[in-house]
Formats: sequence, C-alpha cells, structure tokens
Amino acid sequence: MTPLTDLWKTFRFLTPLESLSASDEAFLLRFLEEEQKKRELKRIEYLLRMSGIKREKLLSTFNWTFNPKIPKDKILEFLHSDWLQKPVNLVLIGPAGVGKTHIASALCHEAILKGVKTAFIGLFDLHAKLARASNIYSLIEYYARVPVLCID
Repeated sequence: MTPLTDLWKTFRFLTPLESLSASDEAFLLRFLEEEQKKRELKRIEYLLRMSGIKREKLLSTFNWTFNPKIPKDKILEFLHSDWLQKPVNLVLIGPAGVGKTHIASALCHEAILKGVKTAFIGLFDLHAKLARASNIYSLIEYYARVPVLCID
C-alpha cells in the first residue's frame, strides 16, 4: 500500500485514487502529509492543554546525576514497555525534591506524544475539585476513564 493510499483512506475522498494523474498524485501526497502532520500537532497541543501539566518536563532534560539512587534503567525500561496498552500502576516514592514530579510529568508527556489522553493533578487540587464538585460521581468517573492518571 502506498502512503497516498493510506492518506486517501484517512481523509475519505470520494474520487477514486486511480483517476488522478501522476502530478496530481504527487501534489496530493505532499499536501495530505502536511495536513496530517498539522492535525497531529494540533491534537498533541490539545492533549497537553487538557492534561493539567503545568510545566513541560522531559526525561531527556532530567538530571540523573543529581541523585544517583534514582533507578534510571528501571524508569527507562518502564517507558519502553507496553505500559500504555496494559493497565499498570507506577508509584514513585521519595522525599521532596528528588525528581518524582519531573519523572511523572515526563511520563505523561511521553504518553501525550503517543496520542494518549492524560490527566496530571496534585493531590490537594484533586481534593479541592472533589470538595467543590456538584456531582462527585461524574468527576470520579472522568478521572477513572483517563488512560494515564498521575496524582502528584
């Protein structure tokens, strides 16, 4: 299958692909690839806005030498596992200031880049939202349905 055939199905054109000339096909391939890239960027921006991540943190910017006790190999192994396909829990435990929030935020960011909806919320913010909620069950249901939920 050619890239244009895949894009043709994604954008659901009514005209058959075979009816296009070679120059039209080349133009449409470039155009549709750009359009698909723009849509993906827009989706990622939307997911980032909706996630609640206040500051974008990446594992590539994490200072692993700051605390050598942090198991870099285990965190990277987790990142490259199928954690987005299978339900899994990850608990980061440690004193304040060792990088738990940075790592959690970076994992959420990685999930967003893969197109997965995430929610990143502090425990106190979650408690406040639950206290103010007019319907506590709908709020709990919302957080229960988010594929990647990070409570900091």
